[in-house]
Amino acid sequence: ESFLELFGDGPVSLLRAPARINVLGEHVDYVSYLPTASLTFGSRERDMLMMYRQSDQPRIRGGSTSARYEFGSFDLLPELPAATRGTDDEWLSYLYLVGTPAPTWLNYPHGAVDFATFKFGERVRNGFDFIVDSTIPAGGGASSSSALVVLAGAAIRNVNRIVFERIELARDSARAEWFIGTRGGSMDHTTICLGERQRGVLISYSSQKVERVSLPDSSFQWITFFTKAADKGREVMIEYNERAAVSRILIPAVISGWETQFPERYREWQNAISSFSSNGNAIALNQIALLIEHLPQTISLEAIQNDYPDAFAECERSFPALVEDRARWPIALRDRAQHHIGEVNRVALAAALLESDRVHDGSSVCQSIGTLLNESHLSLRDLYGVSTADVERLIEIIRSDPKVFGGRLMGGGFGGNVLVLTTAENTSSLVDRVQSQYYKPQGRDGFAEGSVMISTPGDGLSDLGMQTQLKSSVELLSIRQEPTNTGAINWLLDEVTLTQDKEHIWPIIVAAGRGSRAMATGLDRPKPLALINGQPAILRVLENVRSGIGNTRPPIIITSPDNTDEIRLALRDQDVHFAVQPKALGTGDAVLNTFTFLRDFEGIALVVWSTQPVIRKETYRRTLALQTVFGDYDLIVPTTLKDLPYAPIQRDSSGLVSAASETHLESAEPIPFGETNIGLFVLNNQKMLRALLDLKRRYWNATEGRYERRGGELGFPNELINYFSGDTGKIFASPIADPREEQGIKRLEDVALCERFIAELESEAS
Repeated sequence: ESFLELFGDGPVSLLRAPARINVLGEHVDYVSYLPTASLTFGSRERDMLMMYRQSDQPRIRGGSTSARYEFGSFDLLPELPAATRGTDDEWLSYLYLVGTPAPTWLNYPHGAVDFATFKFGERVRNGFDFIVDSTIPAGGGASSSSALVVLAGAAIRNVNRIVFERIELARDSARAEWFIGTRGGSMDHTTICLGERQRGVLISYSSQKVERVSLPDSSFQWITFFTKAADKGREVMIEYNERAAVSRILIPAVISGWETQFPERYREWQNAISSFSSNGNAIALNQIALLIEHLPQTISLEAIQNDYPDAFAECERSFPALVEDRARWPIALRDRAQHHIGEVNRVALAAALLESDRVHDGSSVCQSIGTLLNESHLSLRDLYGVSTADVERLIEIIRSDPKVFGGRLMGGGFGGNVLVLTTAENTSSLVDRVQSQYYKPQGRDGFAEGSVMISTPGDGLSDLGMQTQLKSSVELLSIRQEPTNTGAINWLLDEVTLTQDKEHIWPIIVAAGRGSRAMATGLDRPKPLALINGQPAILRVLENVRSGIGNTRPPIIITSPDNTDEIRLALRDQDVHFAVQPKALGTGDAVLNTFTFLRDFEGIALVVWSTQPVIRKETYRRTLALQTVFGDYDLIVPTTLKDLPYAPIQRDSSGLVSAASETHLESAEPIPFGETNIGLFVLNNQKMLRALLDLKRRYWNATEGRYERRGGELGFPNELINYFSGDTGKIFASPIADPREEQGIKRLEDVALCERFIAELESEAS
């Protein structure tokens, strides 16, 4: 109703971002001198929704269902010179140039949109209109502001057809939020983007690694009690930035100074950091804690200016208001570092407790985690100085309940939420206790005003529009493995509007290999040039790609030394690039020969065999539709269901792709009926390259000039399916193709089969 009133009727999209619940690891996501981590989850019960619609104007107009937030608008950034776009330093320089904006809630989406324009330049042309609705308490330490940044960042990318990964959006959103004047880290945004139902999110900042861990089951409860909103005005912003400056710039500068002042201490520091980073060594962590004792208790502005001029210049650029506030100096150093190392230790202990998939002794684990929560709160109060008298009064009331395992201040501090771990059966009693002893004396009803949040781990950023329902339907139909479902899946996919920018799709047509099997059957030319209805197979593949998905980046044709000249001649009138695989070492190795073209390409790679002329243009389009719907997956595999599949795909008990094999080259056991790829794959290009390079590193034998794999070759589909089906990625396979489309050219007799199947499919379509 709010959206209709402001913007009128028409198609809309709806995004959801959860509240961020941080279990442990507070104020460590912006620390640069230690390998820090946080344990968090996204709330299933509390969230922010954004309804939005693309605008044909370069302007953002926004409002809220809450009367507290007025309707407003702002324009897209004008085009920036290329030299001013890209790195964090350049973004900070831009922010320094424009200055800190006057406080308003629209600064959060404004920062997200400006950063996207700063990063993507002329690709950001369209604005959007939006309304937000939130059940996340503002200023409550559950990251309502970061949720708004993430939602706006996703919306501006979506309306401009910019494909993104959620982890990339999280990192971008953390920097985008610097627009308001703070210089925080990425914990909130990472949790909001990557939350997962029934799982915790373990974020390692130095390695940029995100893992999922078990959390106590539903017999235990996470509750947050809201005190008062943290003031987001200038004073508290400087308080936040003081701690960020200490963590990012000043402590690292002092430690770097040890290299010349105290060389032995510096060597001990380097060794301890290296040991802890590589294997989480507890002894190394203790050594780091002892070395931190050598940091000065405080540091003055004059000492920084005289002894660490580079750090002073960085503070002036990144934290100008802090440098100008001379009365604040000297500022604490050692206490802040002791909090950091304490949180590192507490997160490591909690992760070890929760590392198994099932928490066997829930009560014992919760007792231990409760102790860590209590220790964290003392550290935030005494070493980090972010608690308040009001928060301490609430903590005292909560801890008077003997069935509470532990609790602590959650979020930036200076107000906000207190996180509590208790049993599910004690929840009602605890809420009543806090209501009568804390809220009622203030004339408040905590539950009625939404200040009491009971949270369980839920999904991160998600699309709640029709595409979400479509995604669930396609998943279910794909997993069931019933041939009759193919028509239903394709009917759904044909309703999907492709969102990919065609400049960010790069087809790769693999036409390399020896072709010895085909020649042995009497084929007198390279397989890619086998004539299908008088046309070379590779040319038909190329035309179907273009007919199915439109103009893309000029396709890359991978050839072998034996067939390069003939294929170049056959494609002489085509806008294509060529890459040569010097030696027949498998399809995966062939794709690696495109590295010089693809190494900086951030888009989608579409890989297809040149010997698959039966794949229809509709199947190419539907494959791109799958990528649109399942854009958070690393590998999309269109498949078919058929008798005696050539390269059967295996799924686990939950329906996820778990492995693939090849009945010919890998001597896999043939199965009577199953699912197989059709020689067409869509991947995130950078993840594809990283996977292939990692596989080459593992298996390449430089002495023998071959891979230590079957036949001395590195394959493509099965190697990558097996690679991504582990902990390294996600695969989505769907039987969208007719069984006849799997027919490729391996022998002379396959040419006639291809022609026959093409004729049948065309006749049935007409």
